[in-house]
Amino acid sequence: MFRVLLVEDERSILKALSFELEDDGYEVLHASNYQEATCYMSAFECDLIISDLFFTCESGDGIQLLNQMKQGEREIPFIAMTAFPDTNLAYQAKKVLHDRFFVKPFCARQLKKKVSEILNQPELC
Repeated sequence: MFRVLLVEDERSILKALSFELEDDGYEVLHASNYQEATCYMSAFECDLIISDLFFTCESGDGIQLLNQMKQGEREIPFIAMTAFPDTNLAYQAKKVLHDRFFVKPFCARQLKKKVSEILNQPELC
């Protein structure tokens, strides 16, 4: 079973995406900010990170989380999402992540398709 770290500070989005991913058979770890996410990254082996770019807690952002992951022992695939696509941070993320960058609101099916592509899983309906 693949383990996905989902980093989202908006509770309704966190619950909805968790449900969708768990329904497809993924184990989902939940973090609501940068600090929680880095703790999970050091405590568990994750196969994929899906993260919001902006957190209400000012401890860090999604780009810092991406950079933290890249400094680890192994590179973990990363998907970023944001409701603020016109910010400098979003431009940085899109430049690095290309098709692994989602603007909220987005269709859960598109995200699930990208997750299955990244994890080399057949697409689930």
